Amino acid sequence: MIGTFSGLALGNHYQEDAKTKLEQARTQGELLTQLQLTARNFSPERTFTPVLRNTSRFYFRREEFLKHITEIKRLITQLEASDQGQENSLYPFLNAYEWVVNRYAEDVTQVLDSVNPVTVKPSDIPELKEKFNQLSTSPTSIRFHRYSNEMSSFIVQTNQEIQQAEKAWEQAETLRTWVIIGSTLLGAAMASILAIMTSRAIAHPVRKVTQVAESVTETGDFSLRVPVISEDEIGSLATSFNQLIEWTQDYTQKLQKTQVQLIQSEKMSSLGQMVAGLAHEINNPINFIYGNLRHIDHYLDDLLALIILYQDYYPVPPAEIAQQLDVCDLEFIQQDLPKLLESLRVGTDRIRQLVLSLRSFARLDEAEKKPCNLHEGIESTLLLLQSQFPEGLDIEKQYGNLPEYECYPAQLNQVFLNLLNNALEALMETPSIPRKQITITTQATEQEIKITIGDNGNGISPDIQRKLFDPFFTTKPVGKGTGLGLAICYQIIEQHHGKITVNSRLGEGSEFMITLPLSPRSISLS
Repeated sequence: MIGTFSGLALGNHYQEDAKTKLEQARTQGELLTQLQLTARNFSPERTFTPVLRNTSRFYFRREEFLKHITEIKRLITQLEASDQGQENSLYPFLNAYEWVVNRYAEDVTQVLDSVNPVTVKPSDIPELKEKFNQLSTSPTSIRFHRYSNEMSSFIVQTNQEIQQAEKAWEQAETLRTWVIIGSTLLGAAMASILAIMTSRAIAHPVRKVTQVAESVTETGDFSLRVPVISEDEIGSLATSFNQLIEWTQDYTQKLQKTQVQLIQSEKMSSLGQMVAGLAHEINNPINFIYGNLRHIDHYLDDLLALIILYQDYYPVPPAEIAQQLDVCDLEFIQQDLPKLLESLRVGTDRIRQLVLSLRSFARLDEAEKKPCNLHEGIESTLLLLQSQFPEGLDIEKQYGNLPEYECYPAQLNQVFLNLLNNALEALMETPSIPRKQITITTQATEQEIKITIGDNGNGISPDIQRKLFDPFFTTKPVGKGTGLGLAICYQIIEQHHGKITVNSRLGEGSEFMITLPLSPRSISLS
């Protein structure tokens, strides 16, 4: 009877849980589908361009647009409400999407407010069409439609959750049936015979299994094992449970490693796209400006020489010219204009160097191992982080003679970026330090290269040091960190057959040491 009622209660519990998840998944799927269809049904260019001179149609479509935006916001609100308690939360995506929707609505409304169909003339049509074309290709519009298209992946995910919930429902029903049948048969045949033996021979070992299971679930410590004290069924259960813990540990480690690799690949791909865009959008116009400054300099010399020659032949100009010379202060212009051109040259050269540093950092054309100068990677990383340096920061560099090291340059640059960025964050979290300092030390022996990056922040406690390189472990607030930075660093250094260690004491700062083995291909010192 106890087994039967327990089976019913257990089956009902899992059925209700599966039913709740199924209803939530279906509701979320319907809302996502409605949201995507609503967001895709509007294009300012196709909607308003044909009715620019039709007052009633223009204002009718304007009201339709406002209804579309209101409907989108309503669906987002409903999705946020239905998303509470979900394992794979949509909240970050919905929050960003809601912001894009508001910006997009503001942009479209601003353009619509500038249009009065009553006063629009045929000659105004091309200009207004251009406004709507620009609106359709604006960054906000592109993000709006990109986010709308990205909802397809969430719809697919929701459909998978629906299938999982339906499967869980069926499993709960099967579980309840089998528990009832099994408990009825076993209870009738053995309850009277094994009652006392069960309490002595089964209850205690099962309790130990339960305690270990709860400890593993709560702490995630896969080193725990159930003691095997007999060779009967309980002993087999303990052995099987211990084997299950080992399998779960191996599977979890492989899963975490795979997740880290996927995130690493995605981050490097995004970085490559960013640098390629910067190189294309910035480098070409800057080179054009930088190249033309030389011609402007020559033209300026010619014009100033011509003015001086004119003054030599006509030392006493007419009154009107003399008055204009006093107004424009020719002497000051002759002194200041070359300085301005030099400032422009220095500024454009600075931008060119920054673009080169970005390319050097990302190494977009180096997807395979090749010899590289590690000092150049550190310097390019420092240049990228320069805008984040706190006031008064002292960067102390103690560079040794390093051979060119055969490696994946972009990956090692990411390690430098993560470690230096962590050092900066540690210093900014301790404003009481009067002199903030980051120390970078490099040295090489015949067998290995050592790179040390340290700071004089508050340091790291021993308990946290043991977990620093675990995937998804972070001490930052929710939303501030993923816990993957140092895990990715550890994986990259491991891929290069090296190791990374941390040495830190509370109140004395932290120091991360990278050790890389030298290969026979190491060449010329730098």
